[in-house]
Amino acid sequence: MKYVYVLTSSENDNYYEQFFLSIASLRMFNPYANTIVLVDTQTDSSLKGNRSGYEKYISEKKIISVPNEFSQKESSRWMKTSIHHYVSGDFLFIDCDTIVTESLSHNFLPNIQIGAVLDNHVTLDKHYLKENFTTEDKKTGFSSSLETNVRYNGGLIFCKDDSPAREFFEKWHNLWNESRGKGCTQDMPSLNQANLEMGGIISELGGEWNCQISHNGLPYLSKAKLIHYYATALKTRESPFIFASNQVLGQIKKTGTIPIDILELLEDPKSAFEYESRILSGKAEIDVVDSKLFSFLLRLRKKKPKLFKASNSFFINVLTRIRNGREK
Repeated sequence: MKYVYVLTSSENDNYYEQFFLSIASLRMFNPYANTIVLVDTQTDSSLKGNRSGYEKYISEKKIISVPNEFSQKESSRWMKTSIHHYVSGDFLFIDCDTIVTESLSHNFLPNIQIGAVLDNHVTLDKHYLKENFTTEDKKTGFSSSLETNVRYNGGLIFCKDDSPAREFFEKWHNLWNESRGKGCTQDMPSLNQANLEMGGIISELGGEWNCQISHNGLPYLSKAKLIHYYATALKTRESPFIFASNQVLGQIKKTGTIPIDILELLEDPKSAFEYESRILSGKAEIDVVDSKLFSFLLRLRKKKPKLFKASNSFFINVLTRIRNGREK
């Protein structure tokens, strides 16, 4: 099986650094893996100097010409949805914002043509963004969020080298092009629509194949083969996963190498969490974190910490007076 990445990046972002860490982790646990990276011509021109360390970890690089009018994000989605044009044989597509934690060698069941993990590890009726997906589908003319109860995440995709699987990618690519024309450049709406139109061709893989630690991934962490740390947009924009920290990515960007302490941590990636981190559970607690009020308070804390502190003190005093009044 081949392992495929898609990379679009410039010196102004951290996508290359994420990819560098991911491919290094893959090689650490899969030293003989056949690894392929697809890059657009613009990205390839930037892969030099401090952005060339990845070369020792890949088996092959394929430079793809994408439409000139595409943005960096669109170029990434365009290549991702057309991988089957450039890669033959069974393959496992892996997003750049991932860390491989163990061997990925696996014989998937013969009936699995396309395999993926549920987004957020839950069925659609339990997904906190279900209304967003429905709105997005209506905008693009899709209906997967209306007619099914599954929503697959595109961070890891197994593809069997057969006609139905290649037909799926062809449909996915065409649907993505259609949705782009309607203002939607994300690839998950078209991924799930392609699955619907092909009669549910995607087989659900166990959560350990794409452990989305940001949302509901903890039950799969102990057996995780791959940790997907930016799987869903986080309100905090700061992951508790050390490999996702701006400090680590900044070190790699500055030196072009992975620091020794980070390489050592890659040997035990399931322990790579910030000391100050907490687990949230319970409907009430999660509803608060997902609320607009929480988002407002978080922005206030980051942009105007003194005002946040003063406001917090004010409300504490008010609540204390109310409580004391009731006790009398």
